[in-house]
Amino acid sequence: MRKNENRFSSYRPDWEMDNILIEVKMRLHAVRGVRDSLLQLAYVLAEQPDKRAFLLLINPRITESRLQDEWEKIRKTFRREIVKRLSVVISREDRFIGIPQDPASEYIDFLEQAGKNELPRMGTPLLAPDYGAEILKILVYQWLMKRGSMTSVWLSETAGCNYRTVAKALKSLGRVILWHSDKSVELRYFPKDAWARMLAMLEKSRSTIKYADRSGQPRSIESLLRRLKKVKTPEIAVGGALCARHYYPKLDLVGTPRLDLSIHCPDKYADLDFIGNLDPALKQEKDPDVPANLVLHFIRRETPFFEKGSEGLIWADPVECLIDLQEMRLEPQALEFLNALKPEDEDR
Repeated sequence: MRKNENRFSSYRPDWEMDNILIEVKMRLHAVRGVRDSLLQLAYVLAEQPDKRAFLLLINPRITESRLQDEWEKIRKTFRREIVKRLSVVISREDRFIGIPQDPASEYIDFLEQAGKNELPRMGTPLLAPDYGAEILKILVYQWLMKRGSMTSVWLSETAGCNYRTVAKALKSLGRVILWHSDKSVELRYFPKDAWARMLAMLEKSRSTIKYADRSGQPRSIESLLRRLKKVKTPEIAVGGALCARHYYPKLDLVGTPRLDLSIHCPDKYADLDFIGNLDPALKQEKDPDVPANLVLHFIRRETPFFEKGSEGLIWADPVECLIDLQEMRLEPQALEFLNALKPEDEDR
């Protein structure tokens, strides 16, 4: 018991004002994190009976049903006088959903302020999402994977944007889009013109961070991959040349020029602490003439289309791989890769 007391005695919630305590967690994807945070808050509430506490989950990767189940366990475990002063609040798109009930209006301003105060400390700021580019990539992915047509609602949810944005993107693609009688859509063929326009604006439509090792003894790609396996997060996938070979082993490419990673991050900030675990010698490099050892690409849509591999790695989707190859100016390999994956009946 003394060990737990020492562990919690130094705990301080992320935000405190008057009698309100708020712990903020961004994109939490494990129930254990919820449990630990609620336990920490409960310990403080037991010591301070005049306090009210919230666990604010910003865009959690855990379903509401799982959070409800976890809350039921907490409710049955903690003392009633603590449970009545403790709540979980889910923040999605400026909406607050409470467990066991929505927060009273008097607490909304506190929750909004706590979320805004914590966001800059959550990591590296990213460019605003280019949902037009994301919708195009989703359409190409569905076409390459032969998934058939999709509704505008599904596109909206998968991209993480509103219906009007989807409608505008579909309209801009013109006759490339095949409309079905049920108003679902799919690509007729690979949208070469729209794709070229997206590539031309890649610096604005795709958040990318490059890293280089100037020590003269950079780690090998194999070493970085071994360390990546130990990170064990579903938010990071291998892309680039390695991923292209995963989908198409016959790709005519000698060696691996660099390690490309796709990071699923629909939020404004990215947590890059894992870089130190891969190689502390890696430093951000903004000079385009300096060869990069590691390149991070941020997937801003809501669904990343990552694929779990058999050797402990997660793979980015083939569309991101195609963009990686083109960004590296490996156009012959990119064309070979595209031709190998595209539907056989594609005639354009």
